Amino acid sequence: MRIPWFLALPLLWAACLPPARGAPTILKLEPYRKGVAARVLVAGKERLFTFDTAAGISIVSPTLADEIGCEAFGRLSGHVMTGDRLDLPRCDGVAMAWDGMALTIPHAGVFKVETLLAKDAMPVDGTLGLDIFAGRTVTLDLAGGRLTVETPESAAERVRGATQVPAHLLREVGGRALAVTVDVPTLQGALAMELDTGNGGTILVSKPFATVLGLDPDAAGPQRGSFTVAPGVEAKGLIFTPDLLIDGNLGMPFLKDWIVTLDLKDGRVWMRRNPVSPPPGMGDPPVVQ
Repeated sequence: MRIPWFLALPLLWAACLPPARGAPTILKLEPYRKGVAARVLVAGKERLFTFDTAAGISIVSPTLADEIGCEAFGRLSGHVMTGDRLDLPRCDGVAMAWDGMALTIPHAGVFKVETLLAKDAMPVDGTLGLDIFAGRTVTLDLAGGRLTVETPESAAERVRGATQVPAHLLREVGGRALAVTVDVPTLQGALAMELDTGNGGTILVSKPFATVLGLDPDAAGPQRGSFTVAPGVEAKGLIFTPDLLIDGNLGMPFLKDWIVTLDLKDGRVWMRRNPVSPPPGMGDPPVVQ
């Protein structure tokens, strides 16, 4: 059966159009003390998780693990940046939905998160890290309260005109963890500094590297300073110089002022100054007596 020419034209025109492209997905973040948190659905109930880009491994509380019927097993072993070893039993394949987007924690550590929080902090059910976005490109707009899961097309548009910063993926804990460092240039070599939304109030430079950034390694408390992260991108304010396993840590006092795009497949980072002012208290440094 032949289709009349006047009916075939719309079909031919439609066949020549490029395929439909998916839109980026915007996920809500909310202020949580000096950092940010997310409300997600786990086992049909809304849960509050802190969002920590340096967590490496996402965490669920023992209470939540019991509720979802996960019998924790084995051990996830690693070190926190101060050098202390941390061993956690694990729950695999914890499913969740964040603003309708289905996500999975591949290997969740089971830990009493409240032991890390101040006594007056709102209770949380766990911590979400970058491991739930492995292989994707995401953009953090912390002041604006959103995380965007980019498409290839939206990512290309997002980074146009932004400053690319040399970066690396950290895959610790047998490759299960995922965090990001950026290279901070110095006259003696680049320092790998972790991007850390879980560090609510400080910028950290490890003691052995303090002098190359013009800081006093023996200062008992914080000191005012600044250093260049990339052309046009500066970290400044109160800086602490503890003895760390890592070179340094850029927490919320820095991150709140930038829109940061993270390519979690190829280890690339772009930054653009955020035109939005952060909510009160976000990234505030500790009060120095």
